[in-house]
Amino acid sequence: MALFDVEFPEDFLSELLNTEFGEIAEEALKEAAPILENKMKIEARRVIEHEGDSEMAESFEPSDPKKTKTDAWIVNVTPRGHSSVKVYTAKYKGKRTHRKYKVSNALKAIWKEYGIPGRQAARPFITASINASKNEVLERMQEVYNRKVGAENGT
Repeated sequence: MALFDVEFPEDFLSELLNTEFGEIAEEALKEAAPILENKMKIEARRVIEHEGDSEMAESFEPSDPKKTKTDAWIVNVTPRGHSSVKVYTAKYKGKRTHRKYKVSNALKAIWKEYGIPGRQAARPFITASINASKNEVLERMQEVYNRKVGAENGT
């Protein structure tokens, strides 16, 4: 059995395509992130049980694309800020009670996704939103790639 090992220079893709890979990655993520953001909002609204969670669903925003230490390009679509709703309806007693502390929208999303043992069942929405947006995100990223490298009809 033979071993075939090929090493490409780091700038091989840039030279081949006459463009910077970082430019393509950054633009592709910028254009694709709103698709995931929209799906996250839709799926989060689907699992809302009371008015105090509605602003959590609307708080999803994408970060700016960035390059990691391992040279991967990422963008995070996460809920931002804290809940300004300080009153919620107690589920079983039917009365309104006052929250004594701020709750971050990210924490609310975690509670929805994984539940609170003994208090709230999990109502996953993150995986559903990723699955619902995956093809559209990939298509948008492919469009950006084709546009940047001058490819026609995805070939």
